[in-house]
Amino acid sequence: PTTAALSPALPPGAGNLDALPGSAGTGADGTAVAPAINGNALGQFILLERGADDPLAPFHDALRRLEQGLDEDGKVRVLVYGASHTAADIYPTYLRAYLQKRFGDGGLGFFPLVKPSKFSRPFAAEIDSSRGWKVEHAQKSDARDGYFGLLGASAATSKKRDFTRISFNSDPKAEPPKHTRYELFFLRQPGGGKFKVTIEGQKPFTIDTKAKAVTPGYHAFERPGGPAQIEVRPVGDGEVRLFGVTAESDAKGVVVDTLGIGGTRASNHLKWDEFVWADNFKRRAPDLVFLAYGTNESVDEDQPIGVYRNNLAQVLTRLRRAAPEAACVMIGPGDFPNKQADGTLRPRPRVLAIINTQRELAREHGCAFWNALQFMGGEGAMAYWTASQPAMAMSDHLHLNRRGYTRMGMAIADALMFDFDGGAPVPAPSDTLVASDARPGAPATAAAATPTSAL
Repeated sequence: PTTAALSPALPPGAGNLDALPGSAGTGADGTAVAPAINGNALGQFILLERGADDPLAPFHDALRRLEQGLDEDGKVRVLVYGASHTAADIYPTYLRAYLQKRFGDGGLGFFPLVKPSKFSRPFAAEIDSSRGWKVEHAQKSDARDGYFGLLGASAATSKKRDFTRISFNSDPKAEPPKHTRYELFFLRQPGGGKFKVTIEGQKPFTIDTKAKAVTPGYHAFERPGGPAQIEVRPVGDGEVRLFGVTAESDAKGVVVDTLGIGGTRASNHLKWDEFVWADNFKRRAPDLVFLAYGTNESVDEDQPIGVYRNNLAQVLTRLRRAAPEAACVMIGPGDFPNKQADGTLRPRPRVLAIINTQRELAREHGCAFWNALQFMGGEGAMAYWTASQPAMAMSDHLHLNRRGYTRMGMAIADALMFDFDGGAPVPAPSDTLVASDARPGAPATAAAATPTSAL
């Protein structure tokens, strides 16, 4: 794979780290700074770990069918679940732009109609909502029933004065599709109310969510041109509970859904009503699913690792029930050091335990595993990512910055397409990960020394 000629839908310079601001070794005001670690050199190419079978075969086969014009609906869909790293929507945006550049732009994908939190920042859309919506997801103590839908978050109101509006950020230089197909995801329930939908100021239409029993609701419609602004307003005759909306073009191609909620854990999936979630999930018909969790779980030091393992196994079992034929990739946690009282940074032991558990369960459930800790350079690498010039991570020693997440997206894309592009697949190592003194620039494997992305 190559990062050249990526879609302009990426943040400026995202296909070339040297082009991003700060790469010249100067501060924000142009003043020269002391020599430091070259941030653009951080991040190792690593292969996806796998068992004897190829867990990516369904995804790669789907891409080949798409290229040959044999895919039934002309779409290859990728769902990316995770916590704040995913919710930042930077590495998923890179994956979207890269895959769509190679295989066609199938559309923008799924978006919540009300932000799950104020930190939600979907790159391809702007969401403006009134304050009366009750947002519910598994992290909220007042969440009611687990009816959270595809993303794992819902928004409800019964008040006529409330509204929500989503505007899509399409690439102004790209030729718009002839038509865009939308689908609203919501809950049908006893006592459910009606809501009006307005598209770019056109005459609104009304959807009734009242039903004899709780069930997922959908409403699909099509409009000419690219993605248009959608506004939803309850009529005021009962509760309206929304999950989100999809926007897909009429062209053949790849669609990537960013499904991240800050602060979440993999085990939160178990609090989602399985019937409602699985119905939404199957409706998206994913060819590839990412599960990117583990960082938040690394602070759960009072939880036995056996409990963590059991919860994650249940999540993977649920995933396989919903999509037994889909490809699956687990993304492990990166370096997340523990800051001591004296200001020094020490490894967080639970990170390694989580990585080992994820690796084992990935093999057992037919998933690939991508080791974000190894990608960063091993234990202690976060100090380099935060102190580098230009910086690749935030000062909280937890989150990467835009540049760092872009680099992560590059590495994941390379690993994802390595076998597809003729690379030699490498099975997962048989031994478990142990504490290491690995540092950036010292690849852990021979493969790590041969990145395929051009930075």
